[in-house]
Amino acid sequence: MSAQDIRQQPEPGGTLNDFQKLIRCTLVTRHGEKDVRFVALEYFPLWEHMMRTRHGSECIDYSVSLWLPATEFERQPHLYEHCGNIESVRRFNFELFDDAYHYTYTTSRFVPNGDAERFKKAMLSHVPPDILESDRFSYEEIPGFCIEKDSTAKRDSLVLGIFNKFHDNY
Repeated sequence: MSAQDIRQQPEPGGTLNDFQKLIRCTLVTRHGEKDVRFVALEYFPLWEHMMRTRHGSECIDYSVSLWLPATEFERQPHLYEHCGNIESVRRFNFELFDDAYHYTYTTSRFVPNGDAERFKKAMLSHVPPDILESDRFSYEEIPGFCIEKDSTAKRDSLVLGIFNKFHDNY
């Protein structure tokens, strides 16, 4: 499937495969600034380690959330409205085709609606204009919601599969 085909798909974010388990946390920078972050569950230990060791930031106020597309939430609100705290969160999907390796790099980021425009501007500022305007790059924004499943005060109480307590060893 080409990048053009992907961009022409109808109704982004409309399948069960688009649901994503996330860790919601507050990131405290070395300057004391606080920001809410949503990180995919499977990447969280590595991301947290990088924030701590490379940027001197600390994660606090953890909770487990489920992100789902707004179309799904609106289709069956009765299933989700009573589940827990609900927060509007946009999913950004980025794709970049690398001519040298003939490979498409993909990544997704989840951002609270209030921070979405600032985030998009910052991310797109890193892409050279010639690539931004080419057919080798695409991005999409998918409106959605995060439903908080469990609010946790301590990092050790998060269940992260085989990566649980991984951060203590490295």
